[in-house]
Amino acid sequence: MPQQKITHLCLVKITMELDPRFAQSLVDIVAAELNKNVNITNNHGVIIASFSKERVSHIHEAAARMLTSGPIREFSVTTNDESRLKGVRQGFNVPIMFGDGCVGVIGVTGVPDTAAPYARLAAKFVEAALESNARQEKLVRALKEKEELQSILLNKIISVQEEERKKISRELHDETSQALTSIIVGLRVLSEHVQSEGEREKILEMRDLAVKTLEDVHHLAVQLRPALLDDLGLVAATQKYIENYSRQYNIPLELNVLNLSRERFRPEIEITLYRILQEALTNIAKHASATQVMVTLKKQRTKLILIIKDNGMGFNADILSGVGSDTCLGIHGMHERIALLSGEFYIDSAEGEGTVITVEIPLKRHKKAESGLGQAH
Repeated sequence: MPQQKITHLCLVKITMELDPRFAQSLVDIVAAELNKNVNITNNHGVIIASFSKERVSHIHEAAARMLTSGPIREFSVTTNDESRLKGVRQGFNVPIMFGDGCVGVIGVTGVPDTAAPYARLAAKFVEAALESNARQEKLVRALKEKEELQSILLNKIISVQEEERKKISRELHDETSQALTSIIVGLRVLSEHVQSEGEREKILEMRDLAVKTLEDVHHLAVQLRPALLDDLGLVAATQKYIENYSRQYNIPLELNVLNLSRERFRPEIEITLYRILQEALTNIAKHASATQVMVTLKKQRTKLILIIKDNGMGFNADILSGVGSDTCLGIHGMHERIALLSGEFYIDSAEGEGTVITVEIPLKRHKKAESGLGQAH
């Protein structure tokens, strides 16, 4: 391409805001393709991007006058215009059309007849770039809206699940447990009024079975929704769960609580950390063959941190990309819950070296957590 021409591009924003960084990227591309100087102005005719950096903030009067004088059209800059107008050079100028109107002007300096093809080519390129950028922004917005809708839906699902768990837990505790307690008392009284030793033994066996059933119902109610979590908070519920877990599975478990006492947090934070603790410890009991577990729950400035470490067999972290096991599904569920609260979730594991799960949840409320999960309390 001949070297004597100097391309002058000026794009003035009319129906859209032109980001200076985006404008500079267009300047660099067009200038490299045409090997010319390129400038872009805003809707006041002030240059906001230029291949010749010293021209930034200068006014291009010809473009500004055309855009405010009436019909949008191609126009030439003569040598006479160059001498009497500020910031212009002889050449040919082409409007850039985008959307419903004109968003700028491209000017190529030189003899107008020679400069015209370059100006029109540059205008088409910039129009294509703007169209592409607009389509990309539209896709990004659509994807963001989809992700937000998915988060809201998942939030609502978790909220409904927690409310249903809470309802069933209360029914088991208030109705089923009381009914079983009445049966146990009745069987004990009945055993005292029978004459046959054999009949008394059968009644006592039935009483023992009812006691065992009552214990199972109580355990199920706690698993569904511990009353301590609602009444006393995360620390008390964690301490009680770990005590029962260690006794049930006969696994030594150490709990470290730092910078916390009976402090309460938003319900969605407390139930999320409690569910993650449940899921992680259940996975350890089922799959890890661990002989020692350490749980740390601490507050660190503006976030809560939960760390669960075991000395079990560990696993290859690459399997987390699949969904072929209950363990992967459980970990995926943990990750989804944490993501709703804008938290962080890390797993460090290797075969034969145990596993460390770290969860960090910010205490500051986030939009994702306001759409339903906060109601599950």
